[in-house]
Amino acid sequence: EHNGKKITFIDTPGHEAFTQMRCRGCEAADIAILVVAADESVKPQTVESIKILNDAKTPFVVAITKTDKPGADLDKVKNDLTAAGVLLEGYGGHVSYEPISSKSGAGVPELLDLVLLAAEMEQLTYDPSLPAEGFVLESRMDRRRGNEASVIVKNGTLRFGDDIATPSVRGKVKILENFLGEAVKTLEPSAPAVIVGFESLPQVGEKFSTGPSAAALGTAAANGAAKQPASERPENSLNIILKAKDGGSLEALSQIIRSMTPAGRPPHIVAESVGDVVDNDVKLAISTGAVIASFAGRVDKAAKTLAEANAVTILSADVIYHLV
Repeated sequence: EHNGKKITFIDTPGHEAFTQMRCRGCEAADIAILVVAADESVKPQTVESIKILNDAKTPFVVAITKTDKPGADLDKVKNDLTAAGVLLEGYGGHVSYEPISSKSGAGVPELLDLVLLAAEMEQLTYDPSLPAEGFVLESRMDRRRGNEASVIVKNGTLRFGDDIATPSVRGKVKILENFLGEAVKTLEPSAPAVIVGFESLPQVGEKFSTGPSAAALGTAAANGAAKQPASERPENSLNIILKAKDGGSLEALSQIIRSMTPAGRPPHIVAESVGDVVDNDVKLAISTGAVIASFAGRVDKAAKTLAEANAVTILSADVIYHLV
């Protein structure tokens, strides 16, 4: 909360594998903050992010971070941004910017002022009387509660008990929580929420609806999307089973693995799913001779015992660099 206004931040990773997540962030957001480090200036991911912002026509401001580091060079950042097509105020353009320090907090209040000013310029509105609609930002399997989805509400009012649907799945809002994890009855734009009640995991990036439009989406979801045929196994391939803690992480991991050729052996993804590594994953690995790669998830105790008894390799890490 800043100056009596609430701001919701959707943070997207900087790693090159998370391109799709950055694209979804731009689509879901009203305003974007382009973050550039003062000691590193414009990087390939910065150029990619600028293209995403321009393609999505998302208004944005620039935050120049790490201004207190010894190698900080604000003039170089400004010149490099100009070369990348971002014309800052005072440099021939109208894009607002603020030098900040995450360490000391210097410049952060001014940056928030810029965000609120940009929001005023956009004249953002919503209709609380309408059924809710928004985006699925993340999906995961919770051992106790079942299918969970993190969403952002874009219009209307999201209510506990609503029928809800995306193009791939339907359900009912059985648990509705705000960003603090507190149970609530209603949420309005631009509120982040956690929903429990989907019949299966929705795909990250999907739009969700409640009310009459949810019924139409629910019919399509019930009919089922066409399944992709299993890819043919390349000769001398390395069979891999992918697991991740949530849908966005699985998407990034899958993208990385498909682009790799470890030890000259093309990867063949036998299966990929969200959740912990369980004994069924190990049984599939035994029957297919696969390696299990788990990103930021847990390995069930029974699965670990079964894997050790059958010499199944499980690679697990909480950081994607380490897993790669």
